[in-house]
Amino acid sequence: MIDVMALNGAKDLLMKMTPAERGLFLLFGYASNQVNVLWKLVIVATNETPENPIEQRVSGAQTQIVVRLLIGVLFEAWRLVQGRLLGSELGKEFVPQLDHAATAALDRLKKAFGGSNMISTVRNDFSFHHPRPADMEAAFQAAVKSGTMEDQDWGIYFTKTLLNTFFFVSDYVFAHGIALAVKDEDVNEAHKKLLMSLTPVANDFSEVAFDFARILFVKYLGPELGMTIVAQIKDPPNIDDLRLPFYTDVSPGLLRTYGQSDSDSSPSG
Repeated sequence: MIDVMALNGAKDLLMKMTPAERGLFLLFGYASNQVNVLWKLVIVATNETPENPIEQRVSGAQTQIVVRLLIGVLFEAWRLVQGRLLGSELGKEFVPQLDHAATAALDRLKKAFGGSNMISTVRNDFSFHHPRPADMEAAFQAAVKSGTMEDQDWGIYFTKTLLNTFFFVSDYVFAHGIALAVKDEDVNEAHKKLLMSLTPVANDFSEVAFDFARILFVKYLGPELGMTIVAQIKDPPNIDDLRLPFYTDVSPGLLRTYGQSDSDSSPSG
């Protein structure tokens, strides 16, 4: 069972904060929510490798889509730390008060995003922004010249419902573009390194964000926090037992099928 506890007097706490404190607190909370949701999706998406070769390819590409979203969110979280904390008057008050763990995490974030790094490169060219035409053509040519492409890697997979359609070749070419951008000839190895680099960044951001919140709590509420259990989640699933298949049975009416007009009110499944 999971006990969900709510902080007592959260609205009163927010009202006591200065606008700068309140804004950064809310933004850190929002960024933390995004990181947690996307990281859970990455875990669930990688829990199982389908046996069918087509489903295996599509499932892998789906995971990479979530990873690229996470990269963009982590980069924006760093910009939040950099601009709203380190580069502000607020930071002069709060950074010296960070505990040892948060201070060490902040130092690691500075190193992770300092100079040229994989996360920034992928975010700028392939995650939050679409690649330039020249970069897409370079990615396509790299995929063609890789010598490892099978017919299934060129796949554009259709089903009767739009929601289950997947342009696999688009993601395959994208993967080669990312490998080029991070200067790694092995596409699979490039993505493995990229995913591994995200774990410490996500952890370090959470360390800084949560300690910033701790300082605010102490400032306005004192060292003791009042919590109330507001929900008890019975028998929550183990995250390692969950799956995120791409191909799913689609309920009629969710998205129209191929060839169906907008006026057709009875789509098939």
